[in-house]
Amino acid sequence: MKGFTLVELMVAVSLFALLLSFAYPSYTTFIRNTQVRAAAESVLNGLQLARAEAIRRNTNIQFQLLNTSNSTAVTGGTDWAVMSAATATPTVFDQQVQTRRERSASSNARIGTATNVTATVAAAGAGMPANVAFTGLGRLTTATTVRKIDVTGGTGTRTLSIVLAPGGDARLCDPAFTLATNPQGCL
Repeated sequence: MKGFTLVELMVAVSLFALLLSFAYPSYTTFIRNTQVRAAAESVLNGLQLARAEAIRRNTNIQFQLLNTSNSTAVTGGTDWAVMSAATATPTVFDQQVQTRRERSASSNARIGTATNVTATVAAAGAGMPANVAFTGLGRLTTATTVRKIDVTGGTGTRTLSIVLAPGGDARLCDPAFTLATNPQGCL
């Protein structure tokens, strides 16, 4: 006779369920860390786009962290927009270059900003909504006070930071490391 007995099948299903119960916590942490990484890279890409547009157009371009998630107000939401100044009113940023809306309702990634680069991670929603403006030379404007953007994902997940230099450079780093001992470090 070929096949499995009911007892053999139940043992196999029980072993599979046991292995799955061991893997599930690691899997959820992996998903949250991936959400943090995706949000941080998205913000970094938005900053780089804003800087490139400022240089290309030779005018001020503003990167805005909107404090929303899928256009709904959320503390530390990850939506952003890149805006250019209207020709008639150069102080009003009302021409949209590009936007990013968080489409995943289950994303745990949250953003906070700080005015200086320290080892302390900004809480979700700190300094939000925030604006980062670039000049036509690709430098940060004097009105821009944001120097660090922290992306967190809740307890047990990693935090990533984006450090902004006055020259306009933006660098993604991990605040858990020091720059002296690891190239991924922030300080």
